[in-house]
Formats: sequence, structure tokens, C-alpha cells
Amino acid sequence: MLRLEKQEAEYLVAFWKELEEEGALLRERALPPLSEEDFFLFEKTGNRLVYENVYFARRKFLTVFGILSEFGKRDEDIAKLEEAIVAVCGERFWALPAHVDFAHLDETTIDLFAAETAQTLAELLAVLGERLSPRVAALAKREITRRVLAPFCQSAVPYSWWETDRCNWSAVCAGSIGMAAIYMERMGALLPAWKEPCIKRVCDALACYLDGMEEDGACTEGLGYFSYGMSYYTAFAELLYEDSGKTINLMDNPKCVRIAAFQEMCYFGQGVSLSFSDGSDAERFLPGLAAYLTHCFPQTKTPPYTAARRFCGDACFRWLPNERNIRWLMAYGGEAACSGADFTFCNLLPAAQWLICKNKQGNGFAAKGGHNDENHNHNDVGHFLCVYNGELLLTDLGAGEYTKDYFGAGRYGILCNRSLGHSVPLVNDLEQCAGAQYRADLFAWNEEKKELEISFAAAYPQRCIDRISRTIRMEEESDLRLFVTDCFVRSKETKKITENLVTPFTPVIHDEHMVVIAGERGECRIAIACREKEGMQWQKAQCLRILPKEHARHDGSKTTVYLIQWETLAECRITIECGLGGRTI
Repeated sequence: MLRLEKQEAEYLVAFWKELEEEGALLRERALPPLSEEDFFLFEKTGNRLVYENVYFARRKFLTVFGILSEFGKRDEDIAKLEEAIVAVCGERFWALPAHVDFAHLDETTIDLFAAETAQTLAELLAVLGERLSPRVAALAKREITRRVLAPFCQSAVPYSWWETDRCNWSAVCAGSIGMAAIYMERMGALLPAWKEPCIKRVCDALACYLDGMEEDGACTEGLGYFSYGMSYYTAFAELLYEDSGKTINLMDNPKCVRIAAFQEMCYFGQGVSLSFSDGSDAERFLPGLAAYLTHCFPQTKTPPYTAARRFCGDACFRWLPNERNIRWLMAYGGEAACSGADFTFCNLLPAAQWLICKNKQGNGFAAKGGHNDENHNHNDVGHFLCVYNGELLLTDLGAGEYTKDYFGAGRYGILCNRSLGHSVPLVNDLEQCAGAQYRADLFAWNEEKKELEISFAAAYPQRCIDRISRTIRMEEESDLRLFVTDCFVRSKETKKITENLVTPFTPVIHDEHMVVIAGERGECRIAIACREKEGMQWQKAQCLRILPKEHARHDGSKTTVYLIQWETLAECRITIECGLGGRTI
């Protein structure tokens, strides 16, 4: 074990303490029972959380007692772990109801969580060896084979859509299957003829996953999906490298260098994270994954440890990323170049069309172009957010509650996915459309002027407007001052243009041209001026108004967010000045 940095050592102590506390609570409890009624609730109502909350509570037992058994070596933890393994092996489905075909129910459907369960059990068997009873080990091997390895290895390519898809599923499902296959072969529990074609298919699927990352390394699914997919990609890559006698190295890829650098860009001051797509402004990074990536790519920086994920920060209680938070930190800690408060002013991701700008205090903004058919897509071309003193005063709502509609026909009726839930205009009361053809036709960063220009009329219904050009400039030395200018070229069909900004805090209108947003730790004042064309006098905003809207967060809880709207002319100038609450700006 390398000598850990102080913050890494402190993190490990706190992480282990949390596991011990959870273990003490769970030792006195039985696994909560899964209900078939709750399983079929998704098909009836679209609700996922009722069943999933119990499902993940059961996985918590596996992970807590698995890690305590691996690193703590108490017999009572092994006994509790065996109880959990037997219970999980007795579940009717390892897949979640949202991922099965209810018209043709297959109890061996391989989704993210079925694959993860197989990987977890196989790795537990490999790590703990003879400490697990032969009866429990035999049961786990049988269920890993029956539910995951046999259906996959005996299928034609692709087993399912995810085997050739370009998203986190291809990394998690394939990586989990590949690890399970290697462990099972080592234990003599895999048919010899299965391994070589299985590993080839897994590597092919992981190539699809990498292809889904932008060439600049961005994960347009969201920051949390970066951590999710890369955890399983890197864990399989490490195991395959070892298993192949160091002849196959999936990390030896120039794109992996750029991908590894992505997550550090996405953090602002006080641990606020970029929440584009199905992300979160409170996303926490995985110290184990960060340590392994820095081991592979020494130039990679680690986000500040104030943004490190603790054990209970993972609502799914996954074995692999939590176990690697210990294993990889112990093996590779001390190598990480922790960024602390050393923020880079602007990070441009040209392939994703993202710009992330931060001053020395970690305040700043992010803006995006792109198109409206990205992975975990939101209709948000031209959107921007504003971070001050650890708060998103102008926000991106990130992921909402996952329901049947969220990934179905009702997706763009949900506020956080539709363009109404983003800081982009409406034209004739129309929002942006879904589809790859609805995109930005210009996303240009002027390094000399430190100014971004986005052109995105093409994101709207055809012919409703000829041109929308948004420029954003940030003063580098101020607390935070943004200058946003929107210029519109109307078509014959353009009747009305409505500006739209989104905030999680209650805004207050002052003097028909000023809106004040007061957060808990700071505020911003938004001054608005409009004019018909260059050279004409600036006017106050027309019909300035505040519209409250309900938003269902990813965890299912409800909150109110606010739309700031006004009617504008051909040009609109928005000046956003941030400072500490109660202070004159």
C-alpha cells in the first residue's frame, strides 16, 4: 500500500466507520422481503421506487457484509453475508421491473442489476474463497450460471440492445458479465468453451461504450453515469489485464486519457457538480475510481475530497464501486493530483459542445450546444446555468424521478426533460423538439474575448424563427458577473419570443427590469433590457413574470422551481451579478 495523502486517509477512516455503523444496524435485521405485487406495480402505474427501494436495501446487505468480511474478517459478518447470498439467490428476478418484457416474462433477463448481481456474487466467491461454506458457494455459482452466464454465452450477438449500444449499459452489463466469467473460470465453474467468445463479446461491447463517449472525453449522459460506466469498464480492464498475463490492456487507448480528465472539469466550488442531462448538482465522485484513473494516467486530477461519495451516498449500494473505494485507494492512493481550489478558468469540450468556466473561487457558469438526441437526452440546446458560492442560482434540474413515462412516450412532458425546464427561449409559445436534427449550428469559443457564441434556431420547429444567437461572457476577476446577449432574427411565422430562465429559489421582481434571486449563501441580480435593433434605445422587459412549477427529483421527492419569463424584442441583454446575500452588488 502506498502512503496515502491526508485527505485520502481521512476518507478511508470515515468510509470504514460508516460501514461499521451500517453493519451494526443490519446485523439485528433480516433482509426486507420482495413483493411480486410491488414488482408488477411498475407495469400498472409506472412507479419504480416502491420495488426498487426494497431491492437495493437487500443489495446493501451483500455490500456491507461483503466488504466487512473482506477487510474485517469477523465470523459474524460472514454468517450475515451468507444469509444475504442465499436470499438473493432465491429472488425470482435479478432484473428490475422497468427492464423486463411483461408480455414475455423471462426470469433470467439480464439488465444492469442482474449483471451487477452476478459480478458481485462471483467476486465475493473469489475474494472470500473457503471462508464461505461449500453449500452457499455452490448455490451462488449455480445461480450466476443459470441467470446470467448461460443466457449470455448461449445467445447470438447481440443478446440484447445494450450489447451494441453506446451508453453506460454496455459497460456495466458487459463488464459485469466479463468479470463473472473470469472468476467462475478460475473456480472451475465455467464451461471452457464459453470463456474466449464471452470475453471477445464483452470487449466488443466495451468498445461500443467508449464510442458513446465524445471524442473530447465528455459523457453526455451526465456526470453520475460517467462514474457508473467507468467503474465497470476499468474494473473489467484491470481484471482482464491480469488474467491475460498483461497482454490485453483496455486502458491503453488515447480516448481513455481524455475520458479520465472529464470528471474534474465538472466540479465547481464547494462540491457543486455540473448537472446537464440526467446528472445532479450534488454528484459525488468515487475516490477509488479516481485513484485508479490517476494510476493509469498520472496527469489526471482528482476533484476536491469535499465532493467524495460516502457509502450511503449510493442509493443502490453497489458492491463494486464501494469495494473499489477501499481496494483501489489502498493500492493506488497517494498518486492522485488533487485539484483542491485550483480551478481552470475555462474548459471547452468541442465534441460535446460544452463550455465550463470557473473563477478562482469556483464560481462560474456552464453552457451547452449539442443536439436533442443525446444519451439521456434533455431538450436543452443553448442552455446555461450559473453557480455562485456553492449554489445553482440559475439551475439545470438534472435527472427527475425515473418512471415508465420518463423513458417512454411521456418523456418530454416532464419538466426537467423538456426545454421549458431549461434556460432557453420559447418561440410562439413553442419549445425545442426532440431529435438529432434539432441542434446547435454554431458553438464557438473566442479565446481572446473570452466569449461563447451559440446559434440554435435549428433546435425549434422548422420556420418558426430564422436565427437565435446567444453570447455569454464572464468577468474572470469578479465574484461572478455574466453578460448574456440573445439576438433573434424573426421569420414570417415568428409572432412572439419569450425568454425563460430557471431557478430553484424564489425570485422577486424589482422595477420591471430586475429580478433578484436569493439563495441560502448568496444572491444574484438579473438586469434585463430589450431593443428592436442595434442603435435603438434599450427598453424594460415586457410582461415580466414568475411561474412556479413542480419538479419531481430523482429520489421521487417533490420541490417547486421557478420560471422567470418575459417577452422580448429582436435583442435581449441579460446581466447577471452575484454576491453575498444582503450586500450591495
